[in-house]
Amino acid sequence: MRLDPEIDKVEVRIMRRRHELTRVTQESGERAMKTLASPGALIGAALLGFLAGGGIAPRHKAGHARSGRRRNDPAARAVQRTGVVGALATGAMWLVRAKFGSPAGLAQYVMSLARRRQATSARHTPRR
Repeated sequence: MRLDPEIDKVEVRIMRRRHELTRVTQESGERAMKTLASPGALIGAALLGFLAGGGIAPRHKAGHARSGRRRNDPAARAVQRTGVVGALATGAMWLVRAKFGSPAGLAQYVMSLARRRQATSARHTPRR
């Protein structure tokens, strides 16, 4: 049994549009990832994070102790370092996800580099 030619045309048009939509979606995703992983976007995100995290907040006067601790208190310095390390770790994970998709992707990349390096060194090792 043969379908009506108009139905065939409509089905072909639907199939073309579906494929076009899939292609456009994939291209848009790739462009978005390239844009997000660009140096300008990364610098902008770091700057925005700094500003949102207190870079533009008014400074407290020297006479007021915020938590009752001295300025040279080692515990206060440790807390500040922890905050900086946390911010750096967050940025590093963002970069890893932008470049490799996940930490597992980074691990696979590092292992492939190690395998290549091992294969290269095995080829260039003189035989005795």
